[in-house]
Amino acid sequence: MKISATGRPRIDWQAERERIDLAAVGTRLLGPASGRRGESGRKLWWCCPFHEDRNPSFCIDPGKAWWKCFGCGESGDAASLVMRLESITFPEAVAYLTGGPEATRARGPRKAPVNTPPKPPPEPSGLPEADALALVEDAAARLWTPEGADALAYLTGPERCLSLASIKAARLGWTPRADGVAWKPPGVVIPWYVGPRLALVKVRPPEAWRERFPKERRPPKYLEAFRDPARLVCYPDPATIRPGRPLMVTEGEFDALALGEALGELAAVVTLGSASAEPSPAIIGRFLAANPWFVATDADPAGDKAAAKWDAYPRARRVRPPAPYKDWTEARQAGVNVVRWWRDILNGNPSPELFTDDEAAGWRWGPSVDEESPGIFVVTEARNGRENQ
Repeated sequence: MKISATGRPRIDWQAERERIDLAAVGTRLLGPASGRRGESGRKLWWCCPFHEDRNPSFCIDPGKAWWKCFGCGESGDAASLVMRLESITFPEAVAYLTGGPEATRARGPRKAPVNTPPKPPPEPSGLPEADALALVEDAAARLWTPEGADALAYLTGPERCLSLASIKAARLGWTPRADGVAWKPPGVVIPWYVGPRLALVKVRPPEAWRERFPKERRPPKYLEAFRDPARLVCYPDPATIRPGRPLMVTEGEFDALALGEALGELAAVVTLGSASAEPSPAIIGRFLAANPWFVATDADPAGDKAAAKWDAYPRARRVRPPAPYKDWTEARQAGVNVVRWWRDILNGNPSPELFTDDEAAGWRWGPSVDEESPGIFVVTEARNGRENQ
């Protein structure tokens, strides 16, 4: 044992760690190991305390100094496990494990949980899955026909700013109204996937269709045709997340597609689907591979409220779309180079300029010869964007 500068004994954790019985620590904190379906042998398995875990994936190999969850990827030694489960500091965790002078500051072992069988996964809702898949496939094919021309123009036009490649990759589609089927309005079909499996199908009806209804009975902007909560994580797909790379969380599907298309390999962009969606343990478990997280929801009260749900996660940082724009699509519509803007953010600049001099140089500064009463485009200030005067 070493002596610190204050004269107090200092524990050599590197040496102590090899003497700690990690299996006993895990049993003390988590209760008896429940085992894992399909696994046998010396390894001990628990339901992971850090994410929703139906088939136990938290593993300790007796005699070894490290634990690992094969579901969410978290791992560590005995001290890190005690720190996270007991919400104490590293010195307190070491003292807790070794019986040192600060051991009484730890909260002590938690009561072992009762080994109840895991809850069955929630049932899918909406259409039967086969019908939902048929809807997605039919809508994706129809989008590229004359019947879907208006929807395709909406997606590629200034309102959504999506490329044809992004539309095809996301398998967006168009469905007409089905007479006698209450849930199915006309609209853009937005499918969510987890790999090849369908997780959610949303329909975005045209505003003109919604406004036919009295205000008190007006349908929401997005209707759900199918939902499987057991698969639901994020859009466009959890596979979008890249280990060790930045992750942007936007508010809606179209923003996620537009910003993801613009940023390319710079960062992954996903959405939970709406401002009201909660970052559940299952979602956080998937996100842990990425670092840092940028919560890039809309610049309005709903977006700020959504971003506040991430305050508990140290690696999450709130980044609003650049003022005066409400969301990322608006910023792109106005000509903001979001790739350069985000590159500045990633390099530590908290307030990037919206437009560079080179970008402004390409704008029209005078009247067109064929305009009878031409307006003049001027730049009032680079950071405030453009105005018509």
